[in-house]
Amino acid sequence: MNPPFQAVNVDCNFDYAYERERLSAAGITLVTQKSVSEEDIIAACTGADVVVVEGARTPITERVIQALPRCRLIVKYAVGVDNIDVAAATRAGIVVANAADYCTEEVSDHAVALLLASARRVVSMDRFVHAGNWAGYTRLHPLRRVSQLTLGLVGLGRIARATARKMAGFRMRMLAADPYLTGASNEPGVDLVSLETVLRESDLVSVHVPLTPETRGLINEAAFRSMKPTSVIVNTSRGPVIDQPALERALEEKWIAGAALDVVAEEPLPATSALRRFDQVILTPHAGADSIDSMSHVRRTVVTSIEAVARGHWPPFPVNPKATPRFPLRPWSEAASG
Repeated sequence: MNPPFQAVNVDCNFDYAYERERLSAAGITLVTQKSVSEEDIIAACTGADVVVVEGARTPITERVIQALPRCRLIVKYAVGVDNIDVAAATRAGIVVANAADYCTEEVSDHAVALLLASARRVVSMDRFVHAGNWAGYTRLHPLRRVSQLTLGLVGLGRIARATARKMAGFRMRMLAADPYLTGASNEPGVDLVSLETVLRESDLVSVHVPLTPETRGLINEAAFRSMKPTSVIVNTSRGPVIDQPALERALEEKWIAGAALDVVAEEPLPATSALRRFDQVILTPHAGADSIDSMSHVRRTVVTSIEAVARGHWPPFPVNPKATPRFPLRPWSEAASG
């Protein structure tokens, strides 16, 4: 007799009543076991058919993956999967899935908010007034008309395209660099150019790439030196995409005019971080994806992914779609239509 299909959540950061109800109805057992180390995860997941991950630091390493004899799916309550060794999972025949579309609206909204706050200097104006001042701010810090600025997008995936659509109403010139796209841009009103052109010609640079070995430190000292001294960089993707010491030097030596960051290299941001002392830096606490709606969305997607694999189908958002699964899987389209 086969053991029951089991999903093990190794992070356990909230209540799982919704997940338990849906998975139980599908004959799937959900186990929640807070696991911090590789050893914890291996011990918790020996009998798991699915490993469920929430945290950005939960170590789903090659060592962990090699110790998962029954696992057929690793699914994450997020878009980024940089803490999962996807290559090792692929070699082991384990499908890795995320919730690729759950926070597109929220993160693009947040990017737009940071872009406009930077262009109109909303946060520094607020500090200026709270300090007891009123007149004279714009003489100290001249502003430009937003429609006369150039927006540069580093990456042109779901969130970047949504950001471009929302910024299109300001009639800005928009450029994008994405090594996975060739020829014309796939987003109306956005010109596809090289990264060097985006950095050199943009007044506002918005970063929208996943964290991979290729993108770690992508925005480095050379990148900052190539940007306009009046430009601002916005990051709502992953902190380590930006070389943080290089950013701090760029701000200190005024190679660029400012930054707006929802993500940083070390989170939480240390109290002693130099970024906290720059008036021209806007900081938010990795909250770009947050909303009641996005949380409901991600939970539905994760449960749907588990149910799909339990029923012999690919999940809706596989990260390694070319993997050869340990157990054959039928296309997701068949599950969605059934």
